[in-house]
Amino acid sequence: MKKTLTVVMLLLLLFSPVFAAGQKEMAKGPVTLSVLFYSPELADQYNDMIAAYKAETGVTLDITVLQTDYRSVLTSRLNSGDIPDIFMSSAYSDNSTYKDYVYDLTDEDFMKQIQPSALQGVTVNGRVLGYPFLVQSHSFIYNKKVFKDNGITTLPRTLGEFEAVAKKLQANGVQPFATGFKEFWVLPQTAWQALAAIPVKNYGGYENFVSMLNAGTLKFKDIPEMSQVFDLLDLIGTYGGPKPNESDFSDQTSSLATGKVAMIHQGNWAEDSIRKTNPEVELGFLVGPTGNDALTAGIMFDSNQTIRIAKDSKNLQAAIDWLRWLTTSDYGKNWIPGKVKQLSPIIGAPSPDSQIAKATSDLLASGVAGYPWFYQMFPTGTEQQLGSILQGYCAGQTNRAQTLDALDATYAKIAKAAL
Repeated sequence: MKKTLTVVMLLLLLFSPVFAAGQKEMAKGPVTLSVLFYSPELADQYNDMIAAYKAETGVTLDITVLQTDYRSVLTSRLNSGDIPDIFMSSAYSDNSTYKDYVYDLTDEDFMKQIQPSALQGVTVNGRVLGYPFLVQSHSFIYNKKVFKDNGITTLPRTLGEFEAVAKKLQANGVQPFATGFKEFWVLPQTAWQALAAIPVKNYGGYENFVSMLNAGTLKFKDIPEMSQVFDLLDLIGTYGGPKPNESDFSDQTSSLATGKVAMIHQGNWAEDSIRKTNPEVELGFLVGPTGNDALTAGIMFDSNQTIRIAKDSKNLQAAIDWLRWLTTSDYGKNWIPGKVKQLSPIIGAPSPDSQIAKATSDLLASGVAGYPWFYQMFPTGTEQQLGSILQGYCAGQTNRAQTLDALDATYAKIAKAAL
């Protein structure tokens, strides 16, 4: 009887949920999540978060951080079946690009803690397909001391006013711009800002504007305001030093920090790199010119950088748990403003110790236009390929007409492939 009872108790123990779960966890061992991100300038911040999460949960984030070849590496991994548990992309058109791979976050409780405005770029037909990483702005950043030392007290808003400032600085022996033209992604951000007011004014809004481009019923060469794009790129190149096409992100941030140059076209993500070079630097944020109409000058303001969870990940729940922690824990809520020094999409998150973030908020509060990153609605792949075409223009390899033809042909090819 005692032997029978012992066997029964052992069987009950073996099949009890607690014991089974424990045995399963022991068999599985420590969880390691595969993560593929870009923005190498945030490597220190990523590593700090990784260490904090492992200390709290024991879960390891095995992260790879790339930049220039990020999309090609991600595409290769997706095609080969080596899909990261967590990866990064843009919003808008990338929702369609990665829809077959990503987990639908709509019903996750922690998503209610994300600002609704930050969700517009990751929402398709009412379903939330990505997690807004942070809220960013880009336009022209300037060194306040350089402006002050050169008697520039009225901030430029139009192309003509930017040119006048550039001429004055150069006459005083100061290089007006560090171009960043060596970085393919700097060119689209700079170029399309000059066009930001046009889709709403002339084409019925951003979605309709992009739909017309996708369908081929509108071409870049048919947009008269493309002259504003070329005029702005010409201005930056003309006053961008002796080798404007060799300037990269590092050159921009270090040159602005030291006062070698007065202005760069960059986003609030550049501030940390600038202040690492010169912690005492005083930075300001200028509206970007849309031709010579001061009333439409504005900044680009959106949540574009997006975190995606692979729906077929063997570590799906662990990946979701990490996002929940990033959204709800004390460390997570303070990571973007406190470590990354940018604006967080989380409701109630503190404000960052960031001059550009504060300047962004002040400009928007004053009524300056905050334009969405509409170029991220273009088909996936256009950013790099159109950026390369604009690099060719800035290097003098093509004239305006040739550049417009190349932009149209490349866009049409990518749009057709995306159907």
